[in-house]
Amino acid sequence: MKTIKFFTLGCKANQYDTQSIRERFLSKGFRESDGDNLPDYFLVNTCTVTSGADQKSRNIIRRCIKNNPKAKVIVTGCLAEKDYASLADIQGVSLVIRKSFFPEGVSSFSEHTRAFLKIQDGCSNFCTYCKVALVRGKERSKELRDVVQEARQLVACGYKEIVLTGICLGAYGRDLKPKMSLVDVLNALEKIDKLGRIRISSIEAGDVSAPLIECLKRSKKFCRHLHIPIQSGDDQILKLMNRRYTSQKYSDLIVKLRRSITGISITTDCLVGFPRETEKNFQNTLDLIKKIMPLKTHIFPYSARPGTKAVVFDKIVQPEVIKLRCKKLEQAAKVTQKIFMQKFVSKKTLVLIEGIAQDRQDILEGLTDNYLKVRIPFKFGLKNEIVQVKLKSISGDSFTGECIDKI
Repeated sequence: MKTIKFFTLGCKANQYDTQSIRERFLSKGFRESDGDNLPDYFLVNTCTVTSGADQKSRNIIRRCIKNNPKAKVIVTGCLAEKDYASLADIQGVSLVIRKSFFPEGVSSFSEHTRAFLKIQDGCSNFCTYCKVALVRGKERSKELRDVVQEARQLVACGYKEIVLTGICLGAYGRDLKPKMSLVDVLNALEKIDKLGRIRISSIEAGDVSAPLIECLKRSKKFCRHLHIPIQSGDDQILKLMNRRYTSQKYSDLIVKLRRSITGISITTDCLVGFPRETEKNFQNTLDLIKKIMPLKTHIFPYSARPGTKAVVFDKIVQPEVIKLRCKKLEQAAKVTQKIFMQKFVSKKTLVLIEGIAQDRQDILEGLTDNYLKVRIPFKFGLKNEIVQVKLKSISGDSFTGECIDKI
């Protein structure tokens, strides 16, 4: 029996794609390689969102070739879309696959307690710093009946939380006939028995509409957490980035969400050091983060991406300046995280237990619906169960809790 080992870089959509590919291979008689044996095949699903992702993808490809020169190495993913020739020229790469298709569905989700369900692919935003629209193609949506069928299959496999993913999730349904929206998906999934939670992975500020907020407010299964990228808190930089909102509109949206949905957490992305970003521009980003108090802020130093409009912009910010600004933003983000978390100390909440902590075998870890990380003392039989927990104290970026009851 032939064996294969998978590597996935990048976003949840890529993780979904790998699972879809994994199931196709296993259905053809392949066996997934364990850690002790060299596989006959490697499959590397690459990412190209940053120059660092490019390099990491190439490093993993070369490591696979070095670990087993006799194995066939297959490369796919976003880097393969634009850098096909250079990847194919790497000695030891057997096949480079461009993904010009919408992957088939998945029936389970390997080694995950929460299942990702990709309902949309492609992007038409064309932010000036981003290659995603160039490599993922135009927006396209999975038919609602297929989304529901796949969700039912995942629930039948025991998954209690489904995370909806896509490249531009808020664009769902614009290309369908008749047109649909994310609200239609949420309403349909709400009716699935034994599905405990529905989480939205990431959504653009402009796609968080009034009907969507109302839907989330009345839902009994929606996880009170939205990841809404900021990228910059400065209007001048946002315009250069081709982001379709202002800092004030973003701030107003967060206020509206928190008034509508008690306890909702916001996580976000910031891109630091975009061309022409002055100290004043950066300070506006810092001020906006302090104002909206996100639970988590993912910080990315700007790197020029070939093929994007920003690659030719002047007034490049020097690497040492970007590094210093990232550090300042990281410090502010830690403060906002702690302030948000302190609101929940001594509260009782429901936690989906994901498994044993990596650093301690006597500790279980899980997530609340509003994306708070919780650690509790180990008990048998709690993995993939939703339990009631009292949040006792904050330790780093997580809570120490006490399990009160299993629901």
